[in-house]
Amino acid sequence: MGNEDFPHLPTFDASDAQTYNALCHCGTVQYTVTLSPPLAQQKVVECNCSICSRNGYLLVYPLREQMVVKSGEEELRSYSFGIKRNLHKFCGRCGSAVFFDPRMLAFGESPDLLGINVRMFKDVKLDKLQIVHWDGWNKSRFIDSDHLQ
Repeated sequence: MGNEDFPHLPTFDASDAQTYNALCHCGTVQYTVTLSPPLAQQKVVECNCSICSRNGYLLVYPLREQMVVKSGEEELRSYSFGIKRNLHKFCGRCGSAVFFDPRMLAFGESPDLLGINVRMFKDVKLDKLQIVHWDGWNKSRFIDSDHLQ
């Protein structure tokens, strides 16, 4: 997240925020995400790194407290690779890639963000999103992803 080329992360403004309902494919994991500005004004990141491209992530980066899991938290499973920093969270029943946790505070960084997959938002209109591309394949290489080439 510290790269100056990475899309600018907006400042949270409660007067310009919207809460979105989201869920995994099977509906076990249900949660809300509050974004400021609202999704239509967010720059949604499409990364081409190995995990993002395979999971189809389209990401926004709210603060941790702006995501509230309503049900199914006990069904969330984690996967990490490379330097084992990011915990990719997915539903243990249907396999939906819900979000990833870069554990910023644990690594002495701030703000405490999550990478939320907007494909899980109810009624999301992908063709209405402002998608920006991030070259994570070349800028965020992992030591154990050579088998994916």
